[in-house]
Amino acid sequence: MGKVLSVFTNGFPGAVTRSVDDIIISVRNNSESDIPFGAPVFIDNAGASGAVPFDPAAPQEFSAFLGFAVRVADKTPDTYPRGQFFSAGSPEPQGVWKPNEPMDVLVRGTVAVEMNASGARGGSVYVRKTDGRLTPSAGASGTTLLLENVRIRTPRAASGNTCAEVVVNRRNIL
Repeated sequence: MGKVLSVFTNGFPGAVTRSVDDIIISVRNNSESDIPFGAPVFIDNAGASGAVPFDPAAPQEFSAFLGFAVRVADKTPDTYPRGQFFSAGSPEPQGVWKPNEPMDVLVRGTVAVEMNASGARGGSVYVRKTDGRLTPSAGASGTTLLLENVRIRTPRAASGNTCAEVVVNRRNIL
């Protein structure tokens, strides 16, 4: 007899989880580094023609928040390595958008993202200024950046899955 699944994961980082009214735009990765799927991205103030990841050395403000880098099903197989989650012991990182290439960014809708803790349904989402990772708690004053238009839709499962489903309620950059 087959096994019945009782716990489902929220997907892989950067996966669009519901597509009823999501908005995805294409912008250029203007950074010198890879942008992993599910990472928050910000308008590049220097070039104003693309997006960059969060920069712990010079943290951006919420007004520059664009959305989340997302994976798209019709991309070539080399965009998606076998290992979908980043870990120090993993030989393959999660999928990424390469520098100077066009990337897809979700500016409204729901997406699976990696979070360092579970959080609560409807809770706020913050970016830690020390490393750019997403967290559901504010931390000490000035150590995190609140993503004002983002809320937790489905907290990450306690079974070890690092993904939570978040919803971007409205576009930040029009």
